Amino acid sequence: MNDPSTGRLERLGAWLLSSVGLRRHRLVFFTAVGGLTLCNVLIGGGWWAFWPVFVWALIYFLHLCLVQATNVNEEWVDERTDELRLRSYDLGHIDDIENRYNTGGRVGATRRARRAKVQVEHRYPIIDAHHHLWDLERNYYPWLANEPPVEGRHGDYRAIRETYLPSHFQRDWGVLNVAGSVHVEAEWDPATPGGETRWLAQIYEEHGLPNATVAHAMLDASDLDEVLATHATFPFMRGIRDKPAVAASAQEIEVGAPGSMSDPAWQAGYAKLADFGFSFDLQAPYWHMNEAAALAQAHPKTLMIINHAGLPVHRDAHGLAAWRDAMGAVASVPNVVLKISGLGGPHLQPWSVAKHLSVVHDAIDIFGPERCMFGSNYPVERLYAPYESIMRGFMEMVHLYPIGERRRMLHDNACEYYRIAL
Repeated sequence: MNDPSTGRLERLGAWLLSSVGLRRHRLVFFTAVGGLTLCNVLIGGGWWAFWPVFVWALIYFLHLCLVQATNVNEEWVDERTDELRLRSYDLGHIDDIENRYNTGGRVGATRRARRAKVQVEHRYPIIDAHHHLWDLERNYYPWLANEPPVEGRHGDYRAIRETYLPSHFQRDWGVLNVAGSVHVEAEWDPATPGGETRWLAQIYEEHGLPNATVAHAMLDASDLDEVLATHATFPFMRGIRDKPAVAASAQEIEVGAPGSMSDPAWQAGYAKLADFGFSFDLQAPYWHMNEAAALAQAHPKTLMIINHAGLPVHRDAHGLAAWRDAMGAVASVPNVVLKISGLGGPHLQPWSVAKHLSVVHDAIDIFGPERCMFGSNYPVERLYAPYESIMRGFMEMVHLYPIGERRRMLHDNACEYYRIAL
């Protein structure tokens, strides 16, 4: 039989080593110290209470050490783990060394060499919030297949006219820890609007990605209800992208133009997204952001996700000022968030951190870290840089932000806004 006294001793020991036991010991200790000090003052005769207080203080200190040693603060552990994980690619300390000790480029060269040789940031999980997949042997994508080649904002697309599947995507991300991804419609054959989502469901069954998808639907089409209902049958379906008709410049905007954000028929289709719980991915140049703000404000239940940082295509001082004003207008609407992606362009080659840093920082300042996320726009962005260069570049751009904000922008926000459970 178990000895009852042994059980009581075990319970007493567990209680003493708990945070509750420590708090009660602390309360009794300080109450007793106060009482002894008051008695000493009233009775007098020297400081006779010193030794009792001193001995008890030592006992309390030992009790405190035991409790701290046997109790783990889980929140502190999680924060410390995240901090250490992010430091694995945070090279800011190397910049500090260069700033303090640079003696004519020698330290700068060392820093560049270390960055080239040391690959450490792959341990930190990221969500790629914007990428594409396509199978050119099985499926039809007019912009990739038709002749003569389509001329889009990226120029000549022939360099990416090849099948791009999860195996290619995994090859491109290399040692990076891509924990999840969001597939955004890749301008599939418009004659079969539900075909891409159905094909992606098969891809997900085979490969476990993408974790969420944004499908295409023409918002002014007569069969919109049927198309949305078809998309809604797939559990990883999250939103719709239908690129609205846009003007070549702010001066050429025509209010109410067919297929534009101010077209009543297009707006009526947009209003139906809330019935299915769909978000909307908007790709439009920054001079249309006032229209976007009005649209988002009129439909507060639909989350609008601005793609490609609002397309800051004009990088001169005047163009960037206009872009910042436009982004500030749409950021004032609470149901709008920003996806920093697709920054490359024929006139911006080669892709580099220095070339895009101010745009990224301005975008984050305007929307706040809690409303920004990053996407590779791969394989389209392969026209400008390797996948790892782009995603590592984004990591470098935000390495001075606090750890919690970095985690939100690189991982948590995409999970929240695209409802990804990992």
